[in-house]
Amino acid sequence: MMHDEDELLFADDDSDNDLLFALDDDSENSPEASECWKIMIVDDEEQIHTVTRFALGDYQYKNRKLEFIDAYTGEQAVQLLQDHTDVALILLDVVMESNHAGLEVIDKIRTDLKNEFVRIVLRTGQPGQAPEDEVILKYDINDYKNKTELTDKKLFTTITTGLRSYSDIMEIEHYRQNLESLVVKRTEEVVKQKEIIEQINRDMTASISYASRIQEAMLPHWERIKMFIPEMFIFFQPRDIVSGDFYWFAEKDGKLLIAAIDCTGHGVPGAFMSMVGDAHLNQIVNADGITSPEVVLGKLHQRVRQSLKQAETQNRDGMDMALGVIDRYRQTLEYAGAKSPLVYIQNQELFEIKGDRTPVGGEQKEAHRVYTKHTLKIDQPTWVYMFSDGFADQFGGPEFKKFMGKRLRELLFEIHLKPFTEQKAILQQTFEDWKGKERQTDDVLVVGFKIVF
Repeated sequence: MMHDEDELLFADDDSDNDLLFALDDDSENSPEASECWKIMIVDDEEQIHTVTRFALGDYQYKNRKLEFIDAYTGEQAVQLLQDHTDVALILLDVVMESNHAGLEVIDKIRTDLKNEFVRIVLRTGQPGQAPEDEVILKYDINDYKNKTELTDKKLFTTITTGLRSYSDIMEIEHYRQNLESLVVKRTEEVVKQKEIIEQINRDMTASISYASRIQEAMLPHWERIKMFIPEMFIFFQPRDIVSGDFYWFAEKDGKLLIAAIDCTGHGVPGAFMSMVGDAHLNQIVNADGITSPEVVLGKLHQRVRQSLKQAETQNRDGMDMALGVIDRYRQTLEYAGAKSPLVYIQNQELFEIKGDRTPVGGEQKEAHRVYTKHTLKIDQPTWVYMFSDGFADQFGGPEFKKFMGKRLRELLFEIHLKPFTEQKAILQQTFEDWKGKERQTDDVLVVGFKIVF
């Protein structure tokens, strides 16, 4: 039964009752809604249910009326909340089937049902059963009221505050769910795009790998070169799958022609240039019969410029190269270079012949491009080295600097008396040690051989 003081539950406390259930100001900015706010009254006294319904009969918040759900025990309240997950506010009595039934309901709502959204207002007619300070600190509730405090105006304020809080929480939850949905959608899009990119990358890698087999087939067969020059090595290490560096060999009219060539760029663009250079070299030497190195470079320069229409376009691609011609009958080595040097060692002394400063192909300002021929008499064992700039230009070492040409020449001199298989292994290990974990800067090509007549 109700205590006498509970008869004051909804007593008028001022003269503004005509505005008691006016719409909240926020409703002007809210769209009309046909749904009702679900309010659960949990109390073991029927009169509390009746009076509460009567007092709030005309109440609206944001153009939405109230729908009441009645529970008379804590256990019944928990059961009903499992079916009504959208209850906005609970007016919850503390003392029902036990002195702390209402507090136990709160625990079950927040812990078992994991309902963090519903707002809870505790009401008690026996304040001593659950001290206010302890309850407010320990439990996730919106308010804790003595039933005698809840005049009709204060009830209005409590309901409005609770519904506003619930509305704000649900709006945030709505945004959160939309954000999660958006994140999921965007993640799916990113994953799909990643899969597409990975497939494109696989296709491109497969195509480039196939192109590398074509480029490998273009290169001279190692066994054929060894037939003519038994003591030699070729250290060839592309930066990418395909290379802008390449080596070339031909035997024509008793002469052996060998070249180390560095095309503009690396990777796919460099590989295209290498195929242009290889095709023209084969035509100039094998088909046209030209074997003088400076003439070969001059013809190659003209044909590269013609092939790439460099006189009419802005294309400036070309190649640096060192070309050696071994004449076994005259016992000479002829050399011509386009920016690439030739290093040779005789009688424990190292010599370097620098190439001309102009490349093969690319921009031409002079009327005629002429390359210089150098002729060496091979009357003693001679070690010869030709290389691109990839080794010397590699960054690394303890101070992250270029390896440099001088250090490379010193290394070649240091190892030149060793077997050529060992020379190659030393060069490769030195390069890897210098590079360390850094990315390879450029394609690398070093050709070394020994001439003995």
